[in-house]
Formats: sequence, structure tokens, C-alpha cells
Amino acid sequence: MAKIAIIGTGYVGLASAVGFAQLGHDVVGIDIDDTKVQKLTAGKSPIFEKDIEKFLAKSLKKKKISFSTDYKKISKAKFVFLCLPTPQLDDGSADTSYILESSKLLSKHISDSATLVIKSTVPVNTWKAVKQVLNRKNVSIVSNPEFLREGTALEDFFKPDRIVVGCEFEKKAKEVANLYKAKNAKVVFTDNTSAEIIKYASNSFLAIKLSFVNEIAAYAESTDANALEVLHAMGLDKRIGKEFLKPGPGWGGMCFPKDVSALKESAREKNVPIPLLDAALESNLKAHARIVKKISDALGGSLKDKKVAVWGLAFKANTDDTRFSPAISVVELLIAAGAKVTAFDPVVKHVKGLAIDVKSEIVQSVENVDVIVVLTEWQEFKSIKPEVIGKAVKQKIVIDSRNLLDKSKWEKQGFRFIGNGYN
Repeated sequence: MAKIAIIGTGYVGLASAVGFAQLGHDVVGIDIDDTKVQKLTAGKSPIFEKDIEKFLAKSLKKKKISFSTDYKKISKAKFVFLCLPTPQLDDGSADTSYILESSKLLSKHISDSATLVIKSTVPVNTWKAVKQVLNRKNVSIVSNPEFLREGTALEDFFKPDRIVVGCEFEKKAKEVANLYKAKNAKVVFTDNTSAEIIKYASNSFLAIKLSFVNEIAAYAESTDANALEVLHAMGLDKRIGKEFLKPGPGWGGMCFPKDVSALKESAREKNVPIPLLDAALESNLKAHARIVKKISDALGGSLKDKKVAVWGLAFKANTDDTRFSPAISVVELLIAAGAKVTAFDPVVKHVKGLAIDVKSEIVQSVENVDVIVVLTEWQEFKSIKPEVIGKAVKQKIVIDSRNLLDKSKWEKQGFRFIGNGYN
């Protein structure tokens, strides 16, 4: 078993640390946030993620994982993973300052026999900048992008569909791939630069696909077609596939918007612009506005002083992450149009800087409202009884942007039900 250091304990870093420890490796997680380190040492996760506290507790008990703010703790690690954020700058490009600053600190403590693994999503050729800043000629740099989905991060870690490893040296690449013990995963060995692009290209392609789906949903509505049936039939084509063919209020999260913008800016800098990325970003903004128009149209063309209940604030189900959430974007547009918004989310109980009333119970969120809007695909919403909700609302109108609820059940209780992609 290997000694592994994980720099950064956010979604990617913590999931990776817990995952490697569960596989039997000896792991130390390094973070500059002392409060977070103390919390993790006590077995409490700062993020909402399925099973993460269960596996964290097991590894702490077995002493396979520890946490610290001290970079000196990496000195005995054979593999050091950079799992730091690369937030979006004002111009759309990715901020690599956390990566480079950390690399400077690592240079003082990393062992000559160690391998530095970049797991963060980074712009093309960041590995070269890291190598220069690290300034340790005996330390190999491996690019090993993550493909962890929030809400299923540990499942994705233990059962990856592919592992991408980019390195100048085949031996080092194989050593990193073997850490995962993933017998059924396809391992892609490539160069560092290609590995960096693979992550951006993958996320950007999925974002483009989702944007196209939302455009088809809008087009289907305008022609009295059923987008759900259209998309189902499309998905039967093996070249297209059935995944990511569900219309919604837009795509979001910390990865897609940031990665699409970063790839767009990087391509522009290289004088090979990718117009599809601009179109995807523009389409996503249209998707937010399209849901707001549905709400406005259902209420007679004006949202001023209308009471709107939104169900779901996280950017997707099974996470508490509201960063770049399409639900938040829709709420902001509703408020700007004069609506009074209440909300319910099974996990998110507060959104900083957002002037809405987040209720602790779902029935409380719909009291005397003019319309209910489903914005996140929490499966719990399926079991809500429309007859109970009907007693609390002012007007019986439901707009399901995720096509999650059973239309017939709600209509039987007298609700006007408006889906996404069909009339």
C-alpha cells in the first residue's frame, strides 16, 4: 500500500482521500483551513455527499487517514495529489494561483522519490508551469484529471468508467493508475497536455449536449410535439446514447460553467476559437429565462407581487452545492421581475446573498402561493401528495422544469400541470 498526500479537501480532494484510504492506502489530507481539518479529524464532513462520513469514520478508526494544515506531513508520501480549486476569473479563464502557490510550498517538503499528481481541472500546459515552480528535477509530474460527479463522487471513485493518466514516463503513469485498483476501468495513458484537455473537452461536450436538449425541448413546445418522446427515440441511437437527454432549467454546478468558459478562453488565446462553446453558454442563459417566462405566462404575463414556491435550490439532486445552480439563476430572475419567492430543498437551508425564505418543511413553502416550480430533481418530490399541497396553495399551478412529477396525479387533484418540452 502507498503513502498518499492529498492537497485540498474540497469535493474532489475529500472524496479522493476517503476513497484511497478505503482501498487500504495510508492517506494524509492537507488543507489550510484549520476549522475544516478539525472537523474532518472528528469524522464530520464539511460537504454533503453520500456515504462519505461512513467511509471517513471507518478509515479514521483504522488510522488509514489523517488531516493536517502542516505541509511537512507530505515528506513521507510517495504520491502527492493536487486537488485544489481553479475558480473562474472575470474574463472566463481559470485561476491557477492556488495550484502554483501550493507547488511552491510542496517544493520544500516533497521527497525526491515522490510523484506529484495534478487532479485539479487545469488549463492546458499547467503541468509545465507546476514543474517550473516546483523546481525539483527528480519529481515526476503526472496529470490525472478527476471525473467525479457530486452526489455520486465515491461511487465514481470506486467504479470509474475510465482513468486518464498523462505523464512523460510510462512507469510513473502505471504506478498512479494502479493506485485505484479498478480492474474494470479503461485506463488511458497519454501525455500530460492531452490529459488536461480530455477533462475540459469531456465537460464541454456534455454541456453542449444539454444545451441542445433544452433547445429541442423549447422547439418541441412551439410545434406541439413531445420532446420527451423525441429525446427517448434519439437516445436509442447508440451513437447518441440515452444519457444527458433530459430537459431542465439549464446546467450548472462548479464544473460545467467554469470548464466551458476556460476552454473557450484558452482556445481564443490560441487563435482557434470554438463557437459551439459560446453558443452553449448563451443557450444556458436562455434556458433559465425560458422557465421564468413559463411561470410568468402561467400567471397572466406578470410576476409582480406574485408568490412563487420553488422546490430545489441545489444545482442537482443529492448535493448541497448551489454554485452556478440553474435553480438559483431562475430565482434571481424571479426576484428581479417582482416575485416573492419561498423555497424548499431537502439539504440546502440557506443561500448566502439571496433574499428568499427557505422553509424547513415543504408544505410551509407553498402556503398561499400562486405557483409551484420544481427546479431540482430530488426524488423525494415524487412522493409528495398533491391533495395535501392543494389545501395550502392559493392557485393550483405546478411547473415541473425537470419532468419529475406524475402529471396525472396532480391533474386529478385539480392542478394545472406544465411540464418542460411538451404541452
